[in-house]
Amino acid sequence: MREHARKVELLAVHGRPREFLSLQSILLHTNWLVHWVADRYEAMLFLRDHPVPVLLCPEALPDGIWSDLLAATQELGTPPKALVYSDRADPNLVTEVMDAGGYDFLSAPLQREEVLRAISLASRTWREEVRRQEFHSAVMTA
Repeated sequence: MREHARKVELLAVHGRPREFLSLQSILLHTNWLVHWVADRYEAMLFLRDHPVPVLLCPEALPDGIWSDLLAATQELGTPPKALVYSDRADPNLVTEVMDAGGYDFLSAPLQREEVLRAISLASRTWREEVRRQEFHSAVMTA
């Protein structure tokens, strides 16, 4: 586990300027370690060297869509829990995100409490999965 094990750590992909400013204002007043990247390519470069519990991304990315990024993260050892946000409150999109392995879907305009809750729960779930994997590995090698 990284040195920031007690802190919630996440990777946030920039959305449109309005969404970015909204997210930034929500996350600015937390003690969380937030890494910002501009697109899917930068996100994958970062994630290959820096596993983080939570990935926060908009539906549309400059170089693809959320599902491209989510599919790419599945190649990682322990993929981050993906939170996808969009201003489209389309039930089909929500279902698609969840069916593809997304952890949660957030509707824009983003609500502070909802964002903070989703990130906290996703981080906790990821950490529990890592602990189970480490325990399983230890048992298998013993």
